[in-house]
Amino acid sequence: MGFHRDILALDDEDLERFVRDWIARKTSDYVEVQRFSGAGDLGRDVVGFLTDRRHEGPWHNYQCKQYGRTLATSSALLELGKILYHSDRGEFTPPTVYFFVAPRGMGRDLEKLVFNPSAMRTALIERWDSTCAKKIVRGQTIALGGSLLAIINAFDFGQVKRLTVDDILGDEAAAPVLAKWFGSDPGPAPRGIVPVNVDIREQPYLGQLIDAYGERAGSPFQDHLAVRDNPQFGEHLQDQRKRFFEADAFNRFYRDNTLEEDLEALHDDVYHGVNGHYRGNHGDTLGRIDAVMSQAAAVTPGGLLARHARVQVKQGFCHHFANDGKFVWKR
Repeated sequence: MGFHRDILALDDEDLERFVRDWIARKTSDYVEVQRFSGAGDLGRDVVGFLTDRRHEGPWHNYQCKQYGRTLATSSALLELGKILYHSDRGEFTPPTVYFFVAPRGMGRDLEKLVFNPSAMRTALIERWDSTCAKKIVRGQTIALGGSLLAIINAFDFGQVKRLTVDDILGDEAAAPVLAKWFGSDPGPAPRGIVPVNVDIREQPYLGQLIDAYGERAGSPFQDHLAVRDNPQFGEHLQDQRKRFFEADAFNRFYRDNTLEEDLEALHDDVYHGVNGHYRGNHGDTLGRIDAVMSQAAAVTPGGLLARHARVQVKQGFCHHFANDGKFVWKR
């Protein structure tokens, strides 16, 4: 994917916001994500909490630095020293995992330390006076000893990790964020597949359709199989099921590959584009459904996903609206 330059062009604050959006998508990992910024960040940039205990439980820190070159050892040691110092002060427990988000990568010496955790601990202790002591709190010299040294010795430096642009772009959770930040087009959704047997998710809209066919025929149909075998309505029913599953496949694909608001915006455009026809006067319920389907085909939505919203997808949205209770076909 060609977003290396876009990410490298982000400044520090935008990189933090980008990372916050990214890890917020990792809902299987975190119960909450927060971004800390400014003088009171205490060494935290973007934090993912693994439990509702937040800073009293396990948490991950994403340290975001956008340098014009690779991340240097001195800068990394200072950031580690800062967060462990504030942990010693009782502001929070030490992070269980510490990520350096370094879009341009790490210097060779730092990379060597990351892959040799005990060497990183030794480097932080030995270089404390030159890299950390006078740089953590303005106007103060922080001596290394006592409980602070104990925290450093107890900290698992094996959980200090690096994240590069390639790591970010290779994560499935990044796709929606790339779409938001850089207008990434996730491409077309796969086509819908209509199962032979009715899916349980179809029951709400199908029930309304079956009633509409019975109303038009002058006598009720027992079930969808009776409609399917009817020469007047069978093909019409199959068209509606096809539309439903085209929309279903579309929704599933873009929920995974764009932000939720992109899909919601498209739904909203189609809903308002057909709502006048839905509320209009019609000869019967099936007349209302057909009028809405015709109008859905003509709706021209906007937004990131509009180019991929085929006619059947837009029509299928309307059956999903019926499933969700937004539309009740018989009025």
